[in-house]
Amino acid sequence: MAITDSYNLQPSPPITLNGHEEATSNFQLQASPPTSEGNISGTVRHPDGTAIPFATVKLFDANGVPFEHTNSNPAGQFIFPRIPVGSYFITASEPTFLIPNRLSVTVLANRTTTVPITMQVDPNAARNAIFGIVRTSTNNQPIEDVTVELFRITGNTTEMIGIVDTNAQGQYLFTELENGNYFITVSKPGFLSNGSPQVAVADRDFAPIDIILVEDPDANTGTISGIITDGSTGSALPNATVALYSITNGIESIIDITKTTTGGLYLFGDLPPGTYRVKATVQVQV
Repeated sequence: MAITDSYNLQPSPPITLNGHEEATSNFQLQASPPTSEGNISGTVRHPDGTAIPFATVKLFDANGVPFEHTNSNPAGQFIFPRIPVGSYFITASEPTFLIPNRLSVTVLANRTTTVPITMQVDPNAARNAIFGIVRTSTNNQPIEDVTVELFRITGNTTEMIGIVDTNAQGQYLFTELENGNYFITVSKPGFLSNGSPQVAVADRDFAPIDIILVEDPDANTGTISGIITDGSTGSALPNATVALYSITNGIESIIDITKTTTGGLYLFGDLPPGTYRVKATVQVQV
C-alpha cells in the first residue's frame, strides 16, 4: 500500500526552552485536498541490463500529443512526478541507439507506475551523412527541385551512390554513408550544372556541402535539328552542308552553317525566339 498525506505537513511556531520547563504547542493540521495525480518512473537500459545515462525520455498523452520529457540520471533512472491520472505513451532517445516503440502506461492516483525501457544499439550508428543547400548565384535564394547526385571515389573508381531532389528550402540529404570520399553534382533546367569539391567522411560525420547554380544565359533559346537523306535511296547523307537562315521582314540571312554527321544528323543550338529556315546541299570539288 502506498503512503500518502491525509493532512498537509504543518510546522509549529518556534519553541524556546530556558531550563527545566514544560512547553506546550497545539496547532491545527489542514486536510490535504484529494489528488488525481501519480508518478511514472523507470530505468533506461541496454538489452544486457546495463544502464543508459542521460537518455531523453519522452511522455505522450493518449492521443499521441507530446506531454513532457526528462533525462535519465547516471544510473539510467528517470521519473515524471505529479502526472494527471490517465493513459500515456512513453519512449526514449539517445544518439547511436534505435528509438524503441512507444510503451503504454497508465497513471493511477497516489501511485508510482514503473516502466522499464530497453534500447537497442543502432547497427548503422557509425555511418555518415552529407547534406546542404543549393542556391542561385544571383540572389543566393534556395532552389527547389534540383537534381542532386552523390558520387563516391575509391582509388581510380567513381561510383554513383544516390540521387535526390531538393525541397522547397533548397535542401538535400544523403544518409547511411560508409566512410570514404564523396562529391555531389547538381543540375536543373534553366541552370548550368555544377559540381562540388571532394569531402571525406568517417565515423559518424555529418558533412555539409552547399553549392551554387548559375542561371543558363541561353535557357530561353531553342534548337533546330534533323536528318538529311538521299531523295531516291532514303540513305543518310554524311558531310552534307546545312545552312541556317533567319527570316526578318521576308528577308533571309544566313546565320550559321554546319555539316551532317555520318548518320546525316545536323543540329543548330542556342537559337533565340524568331523565324528560321534550313537549307542543305552536298558539294564536291571537281
